[in-house]
Amino acid sequence: MSENAKDFDLIITGGGSAGFSAAIKASQFNKKVAVVESGVIGGTCLNVGCVPTKNLLRAAEIYHFGKENPFAGINMKQVSLDLEEIIMQKDNLLAELRKEKYIDIYENDKNLTFLKGKAEFINQDTIQVNEKQYKASKYIITTGTRSSVAKIDGLESVKYLTNIEILELDKLPEKLVVIGGGWIAVEFAQMFSMFGPKVTILQRSGRIVKNEEPEISEALEKALKNQGINIVTELSFQKVYEENNRKYVIIKDGNEQNFEGDQLLIATGRTPNSDNMGLEKAGVIVDEKGFIKVNEYLQTSNPNVYAAGDVIGNYMLVTVDAHEGSVAGENATQNNIRKPNYKAVPHVIITSPQVGSVGLKEADAIELGLKVDSRTLDMALVPKAAAIRNT
Repeated sequence: MSENAKDFDLIITGGGSAGFSAAIKASQFNKKVAVVESGVIGGTCLNVGCVPTKNLLRAAEIYHFGKENPFAGINMKQVSLDLEEIIMQKDNLLAELRKEKYIDIYENDKNLTFLKGKAEFINQDTIQVNEKQYKASKYIITTGTRSSVAKIDGLESVKYLTNIEILELDKLPEKLVVIGGGWIAVEFAQMFSMFGPKVTILQRSGRIVKNEEPEISEALEKALKNQGINIVTELSFQKVYEENNRKYVIIKDGNEQNFEGDQLLIATGRTPNSDNMGLEKAGVIVDEKGFIKVNEYLQTSNPNVYAAGDVIGNYMLVTVDAHEGSVAGENATQNNIRKPNYKAVPHVIITSPQVGSVGLKEADAIELGLKVDSRTLDMALVPKAAAIRNT
């Protein structure tokens, strides 16, 4: 191979929704594309995020319905619960979707090559995978994020769970303590509470799901508390320790309190998978948190390298990841012709009650100088909600 010869038109690092969308888009322009993935293909959403959590939340909801059925005259019972079987059906579903939505498409597209291994830049236009070097005209980084672990005294000596490990439990805890109050925290908290364990949410700020409207935070907190979940907000973490496989979290919220559980879930945000990739050798600049900096065309400080999805930190949603991946795939192969559109990004939290949101929040709209007219309607006033006993 001559010094200037390229192995591929485009190399994409990361095999999740952003990387997959970028690969499909580039293939449509008949480009020769390689996708590099060190873990399981399909990314966070399919493997350890939105798909498995929604599956298990529905299973928990059905089980819980036997105990909390709202209709008089119907007697239901919670007969049995086999967590191993529930986890197995979840894993089977993921394997099926992984094959159908990713593997089959890769295998049937002559323009796509899948490289299993860890990608690392050697210089501005060369990448190494499993000690073999490859060159491409353009690159797209879509390596996603992982759990960000809060800095709490003693936590490094405690065996805790993240969203990955908690999805593999084969035994229900008696008591689950959740540190964090975002969407990951509340979904797992409700899931396990409906399966039976006693659950406590500990949130540093004044409200759970703090990125939603205040009315939504308030309504969801009330609903979760009514279901038996203990929620403590506006606190500082003093210490975490473990004794005889029990985890203890000491907090201060005016008074000092100690919360105990046999499992501890850390759900305190996400950190980008931009380290140990040799980005400095590629001339790719990241911000102080490690998220890759991009321009309006998703181009990094190296004009031949683009980035998309959670690793750039815009919106950590699978729908946005796929949109950004498609835009990056087009721009990398067609010379910067599209900009991602974030004007009306929808998102959901699949608790019960569910949360759905799109567009600007009221405070953001006011800050932009827009004239805002707001209405709030309690679902108890909606006839259908009252009729189906789900307000």
